[in-house]
Amino acid sequence: MFQDRRAQFHDDFGWDLNIDSLGREIDQYDLMNPLYVILQDDQGRHLGSGRLMPTTGPTMIADHFADMTDGVEIESPLIWEVTRVFIARRGQGSIRHAAALMWAGCQLGLKAGVQFYVGVTAANMVRVFSACGWPPEVIGSRRDGNDGEISACLWEISQENCDRLAKRAGIEQGEYNLNVYRRPVPEVHTFGITPEIAAKSIERQSARHKVM
Repeated sequence: MFQDRRAQFHDDFGWDLNIDSLGREIDQYDLMNPLYVILQDDQGRHLGSGRLMPTTGPTMIADHFADMTDGVEIESPLIWEVTRVFIARRGQGSIRHAAALMWAGCQLGLKAGVQFYVGVTAANMVRVFSACGWPPEVIGSRRDGNDGEISACLWEISQENCDRLAKRAGIEQGEYNLNVYRRPVPEVHTFGITPEIAAKSIERQSARHKVM
């Protein structure tokens, strides 16, 4: 997952992110005990994933995109932030893969009692979310340098949305292995993150505001 994150966000998008000696893209938010929703194929290969964190703690939207929420501080146990959402190269081009990943996130939210996800994404990705069956509410947009328009979005978590995503992804056919993965904080350093690496990541994130 972390190597595919590097391929997507660093190699393809050109974002200035921290890459460790094993070719993994890992930032300071990975130190904060997030949840990872992971989509795998039948051979156990990573197809796509996303990172989830409650907004009651540090979040990217609070740290880097507060100007996009019209001054409203988003902090609630019923709202979680979603970041680093993507489909890996081997799974790209499939709306069904994207819908399956979204279904996993929606299903997790239902089980956890979460009402909304919030996140910042490229504005053109709003159409992709809508095509998958989970259109977000755009709460703010702005230009972001040479990378075009970005939007802060809210996704409502409901059984209706989960059912629509499942139908779009063909979940009932059992094609996907959907996992929610959590690595406890004491084991995080097996990722190769040190306080120094985390500090560098914070500096880069502050200089270049990126998400998802």
